[in-house]
Amino acid sequence: MRTATQSIHAYRPIRFFLITFLISWISWFLAAYFSYQEGMDKYQMLLIIPGLFGPSVAALIMLSGPDNKELRKDFWDRLRLIIIKPRFLPFLFLIVPVIILLATALSLFFGLSPAQFCLSEEYKVLKDHAVISLFILSLAPIFEELGWRGYGVDSLRSYFNLFRTSLLFGFLWAMWHLPLFFINGYYHHVLWETNFLYVINFFVSIQAASILMNWIYFKNSRSIASAIIFHFMLDIFYVIFRTEPFTKCIATILMLIVAAILVVRDKKFFFERTTG
Repeated sequence: MRTATQSIHAYRPIRFFLITFLISWISWFLAAYFSYQEGMDKYQMLLIIPGLFGPSVAALIMLSGPDNKELRKDFWDRLRLIIIKPRFLPFLFLIVPVIILLATALSLFFGLSPAQFCLSEEYKVLKDHAVISLFILSLAPIFEELGWRGYGVDSLRSYFNLFRTSLLFGFLWAMWHLPLFFINGYYHHVLWETNFLYVINFFVSIQAASILMNWIYFKNSRSIASAIIFHFMLDIFYVIFRTEPFTKCIATILMLIVAAILVVRDKKFFFERTTG
């Protein structure tokens, strides 16, 4: 059941996502342009980071103004770590590493190297830029979730049940990443150049992650902090080991299985209609 702060009249999802995409896409498409210009690397760097702020900046804009006082209070209340229920901590901290390690073990049956269990020597999402990569991996979960779970997901939830909300948000979240596939040397661009199957896998994994994150988010009284932690675990454990792209495809299948189990076991939670 929706609270007063989740009123269908309080949230403006279309406006929020338009602002988010406008900020991020302009920044990242410009970064993509400069990534192919010789000697323009510094401009590329200056433009990648601002794109990450799109969701959080959009949320701040949507929460501003005298009419949104209750939404702002609700936002700050949901940042507290104390509202995370202890019984969900194992899921928060263990489900991602367990999925990655199990996927790695299964990949051995397909002839992939056991060296994948070793820690990676470099944690990079951008070729030849280790410091920027570390910055992105550390801060992306925070600035994304301040927007996604701080406003975006709730704005969709005020109109749809949790299952539809998760699918729609997963699609929008995936599309938000689209310009990154055009930035030369970026992780997503490398996927594109390696095998289109891995691009498809990325978009499918986003849908699975959306269901898992929204489940943990709403089970913990809409805790933004819980979403940040889960998002951080996703980002870190997908680069901390020498995980092959094919192994990540296996991990996506495992995530989909976990997501399906949650939906089936908690059907009422996912499919109950929103109420006024």
